[in-house]
Amino acid sequence: MDNLFLRAEKRKEKALQVVETLGLLEKWSRYGSPVLVGAIRYDLMVALDIDLEIYTDEPEIEHGFEAMTAVARLPGVWQVNFSNELEGPDQGLYWQIRYRDETGELWNVDSWFVGHDHPHAHWGGKFADAMQKALTDEKRRVILEIKEALQDETGVRGIDIYRSVLESGVRTVTEFREWLEYTKPDGIILWLPSA
Repeated sequence: MDNLFLRAEKRKEKALQVVETLGLLEKWSRYGSPVLVGAIRYDLMVALDIDLEIYTDEPEIEHGFEAMTAVARLPGVWQVNFSNELEGPDQGLYWQIRYRDETGELWNVDSWFVGHDHPHAHWGGKFADAMQKALTDEKRRVILEIKEALQDETGVRGIDIYRSVLESGVRTVTEFREWLEYTKPDGIILWLPSA
């Protein structure tokens, strides 16, 4: 395995360890069905970011705070932020955890608590399944190269990199920048890659 894939694999292993250390799946499962989504699901981890979606019949603020109070007490957790987006376009309750692991690395964990009747319910899981089918080693390599090259730039979204590579055949950082300038994606992207 080459260094690019090895780095992504090591980040995923560390991310899964963070999830376990914080007990996120266990704590959220008391109130709904937690699902890991995002780059952790399709072996494209570069940033130290973990994404969860938690589905329930009726997302309750109190339930989220009960789960997050238990997390906030853990060593290494130094910030937990909450945002009520039930009336906004995201239609959910959002918690962000900032966690410093035993090596000093800073992790960002995003948790969206939404109803089963949410307009985009279970989209993260569907997207992850489609990504796993569409990715080849070559496409995964290109995506990881672009993500690593741009990881310190603000405003670069993984979904845009995925679309540019899987839908438009982008192969380099320069091509991605050109694609981004031409495409100007914004907001929620409901796109599924095809195998």
